[in-house]
Amino acid sequence: MKVLLGTDGSETAAAAVRFIAGFPFPAGTEIRIVSVIWDVLLEHEIAALSTEQWGVFQETESGTRGEVEDLLASESVTLQQGGWTVTTEVRSGHAAAEIVAAAEEYEADLIVVGSHGLTGFKRFLLGSVSNQVLQSAQSSVLIVRKAEEECNGRNPEPPAREGHPWRFLLCYDGSEPSDKAVDFCTQLDLDEAASIEALTVLPMVRLFRQDIRQELNWVWQQKKEAEKTELEAAADRLRQHGANVTTTLVEAGDVSHAILEAGDEFDADLIVLGHKGKGAIERFLMGSVTPRIAHHACISVLAIR
Repeated sequence: MKVLLGTDGSETAAAAVRFIAGFPFPAGTEIRIVSVIWDVLLEHEIAALSTEQWGVFQETESGTRGEVEDLLASESVTLQQGGWTVTTEVRSGHAAAEIVAAAEEYEADLIVVGSHGLTGFKRFLLGSVSNQVLQSAQSSVLIVRKAEEECNGRNPEPPAREGHPWRFLLCYDGSEPSDKAVDFCTQLDLDEAASIEALTVLPMVRLFRQDIRQELNWVWQQKKEAEKTELEAAADRLRQHGANVTTTLVEAGDVSHAILEAGDEFDADLIVLGHKGKGAIERFLMGSVTPRIAHHACISVLAIR
């Protein structure tokens, strides 16, 4: 597996480094760390600099690059201690655009970025770079949530991997992206202590108590049984690879809220779900659910394309 980590020296980026250093990637995974130096001047502004100003600009840019290279060297050591092969790259330009471009050039299977969030009424809001990468990338995106403060009475950043079994909440709706999410989990090097909760959320229409009529409808009951069968089949695929899997099917008026609640109740380290992207047919509205989960989750989120 090829993983591209976008870093900027922030605390959330450092949390992402710690998170993936012990993540159960398959053996042979290679990680490339990319940091982007923002273009502080436009081309026509550079052309207008005097000789003296140009010298100061070059000196400043050289110093910045040196600091970035030192940062990448330090983060490389952390990841190498986790057993991963690491390369680094410094780029210039718009952070999100360069991260996405670097991932395409590297043919990355997964992009990892830290969230830049604010806790509070809406739990936390995704930083603009993370959000742009999630919306623009062609590969899967892992957004790592830093434990800036407790959220719903819990610390969202997992402790050191040693002695801490991974707990994943896998959201499944039978769509191709959610099937790919199952496939991703089957590739992981999970030990026998790791746990996966496979979750299907069926959306209920609560307007004017239509949920009661919906639950009593025999077509809905058939649909529910069919979804249970599909969910168990997905869980069996995971069990064949040694994962400890439980399944849950819930009915809810708000799919996103149900997933967030399930993540809290399961005490998950990571929510894994498929991401259809823009323009896709949204069975169970999962295409719109993914960015909402990424925006408001207390814990890290992995969106699989």
